[in-house]
Amino acid sequence: MAEKIELPITGMNCAACAARIERELNKLEGIKEAKVNFPLKKAEVVLGKDADLKNIIKTIRDIGYDVDIESDITVRAKREEKGLLRDFLITTCLVIPIMVFSMWPVLPYNNWILLILTIPVQFFFGLRFHKPAILNIVHLSADMNTLISLGTTSAFFYSLFVILFPQKLASAGIKPDVYFDSCAMIIAIVLLGRFFESKAKTRTYSAIRLLYELSPDECTVVKDGKETKIKTNELEMGDMVIIKPGEKIPADGIVIEGNSYIDESMITGEGIPSFKKEGDEVMAGTINGKGALLMKATRVGKDTVLSKVIRLVEEAQFTKAPVQRLADRVAGIFVPVVISISIFTFILWFIYGNDPKITNSLLSAVSVLIIACPCALGLATPTAIMVSTGIAAKSGILIKNAASLELSSKAKYILFDKTGTLTEGKIEISEIKTYMPYTEKQVLTVAYSLERISEHPFADALRKKAEEAGIEYLKVKEFQAITGKGIKGIIEDKTYYAGNLSLFEEINGPIDNDIKAQYLEFAQKGGSPVLLWYDDKIMGILNFKDKIREESQNVVSLIKESEIEPVMITGDSMEAAKAICNKTGIERYYYRILPDEKAKIVEDYKKKGITIMVGDGINDAPSLAVAHVGVAMGRGTDIAIESADVVLMKGNLSKLLTFLKISRKTLTIIKQNLFWAFIYNIVGIPIAAGILYPHFGIRLEPMFGAIAMTISSISVVTNSLRLKMFKE
Repeated sequence: MAEKIELPITGMNCAACAARIERELNKLEGIKEAKVNFPLKKAEVVLGKDADLKNIIKTIRDIGYDVDIESDITVRAKREEKGLLRDFLITTCLVIPIMVFSMWPVLPYNNWILLILTIPVQFFFGLRFHKPAILNIVHLSADMNTLISLGTTSAFFYSLFVILFPQKLASAGIKPDVYFDSCAMIIAIVLLGRFFESKAKTRTYSAIRLLYELSPDECTVVKDGKETKIKTNELEMGDMVIIKPGEKIPADGIVIEGNSYIDESMITGEGIPSFKKEGDEVMAGTINGKGALLMKATRVGKDTVLSKVIRLVEEAQFTKAPVQRLADRVAGIFVPVVISISIFTFILWFIYGNDPKITNSLLSAVSVLIIACPCALGLATPTAIMVSTGIAAKSGILIKNAASLELSSKAKYILFDKTGTLTEGKIEISEIKTYMPYTEKQVLTVAYSLERISEHPFADALRKKAEEAGIEYLKVKEFQAITGKGIKGIIEDKTYYAGNLSLFEEINGPIDNDIKAQYLEFAQKGGSPVLLWYDDKIMGILNFKDKIREESQNVVSLIKESEIEPVMITGDSMEAAKAICNKTGIERYYYRILPDEKAKIVEDYKKKGITIMVGDGINDAPSLAVAHVGVAMGRGTDIAIESADVVLMKGNLSKLLTFLKISRKTLTIIKQNLFWAFIYNIVGIPIAAGILYPHFGIRLEPMFGAIAMTISSISVVTNSLRLKMFKE
């Protein structure tokens, strides 16, 4: 399996930065895939056998960015916020006198004073824009830094030319105005905008930070009869850990002594505490109630369910929803197009504009560069995805990729497995019908002996019933499972079968009418009858029932109200399938379907529209993988977590409705973000270029362009944060 690493990247300022790093990394030898997340400021790199980590880091640094391996995302975010705030405050202290002396030029050598005050703003605090812009030019690329650097530098050096050669301008009939106030104010405004943007983006991954904080820093282990406090990251598998009342559980484990109620809401989304006793499993990050527990650690560190949840939530935030492809394509060509528009604007104003032509040309060209920020486009999708996946995780819904969020919002069909999905998945024997000369004990003994070797859910129900009756199993030879139909095995030289009606008739021909009538009666009541026989002699019928989930009927009803068609697929008989569908309100169903046939049905529905498959995450793995979106009814198990696009951690079917609401809300937010990002640039760039000036005398000054640019990015992030107000 290829190694996957994450590299925290500093210096990214817009989506174009992320796209450029991603493009350069994917060119390197030995890299199978590289994805860069701008809001998270991370690169996720899948390494091949020839990959060189030093070369990867060098490549990132060569194109103007850096790798900060030492600190986590929250530390980097706080450091970035602190640096931006510091730079803004110092810049503001310089900008205030610059603005005052620009509006009221009362001092001798006023322009020279403005120059001296502007130099540190332009070339020290503005260095965070100029340095990457220069590297961009060297590598024949461009990003937001290029726009800001070109705009402010043009204004600065034009103003410097005015100071040094005022006579030349005067002789050409050009008023010798300087624009130090514009370039200084632009840098100050952009610094402030980035500070607020950074602060807002930090909030978008607060849910992940809270997940990290669920694990305690220390825990109490028992070694050689002594209690010792150790760091949680030093805990080893097999260690005995004491969990005192109110403490967080540091690892996954099994309760050895004691009993208590455990608050698992942070993992499963289930608000009611779970009672845990000796032999029960507990999960890292959950909170102990009032009882003391002694547990044995079975999974520690990165192997715990909590760690896997965090990892998968972070991975989901690296994935891209289909709607993001448009934004990515636009961001990739945006900056070169804007620079071209700026040059074209300068030429048009210089040829056809009003006097002073050079001044109007310069201001319009700079305004185009400043207002056209690709940040809003780059933030539109990933910030919404980050917030929604974090909110879902807190509700006990694990979303593993961004595409599942978008696709689910457009779902036309939801295909349900029956057992463990629409039903509780807890099979019980409701009736046993015996035929002479066989007794109920004999029927149970043979059935239990056969089923105990099987992996079928009926085996647990038989085991429970046999243990209650004090029945011991018989030795079975040549056991065989007949997929979707039943099982057989040899007991005391007789070949016994336990299976459905079709298996009996396939082997022995038509069954007795009275027995068939009894079999069908059980099935029509929603049971799953199993015939037990040897040769052609029926010993009895065992009727198995699976209780329908209390929430199933309501979930199906609300799904239908959303104009999504619910469909059930089961391996059970037509009668059993019909009984479940009648109770839940599902109109279309498929019965006696084998696992490979189930996947084929999912494929057929995919051709008709977006299809969600909901199963138990284990035996439904093929159909979950085939569906547009696979939803597993997990209970925090490894298999459930790995088997689908979305995992309902507690196995509560009503969480499916929550997921659908989150997906619709997320797509709405993304569309709003993209709309405003596109509209902002479509409207802003022509105004900045001066399209309204000839008829209305309206022109966008560079500093107002910088304000508009900042507001656009902050508005997109703030709109995404509205998802935090989501209620189930």
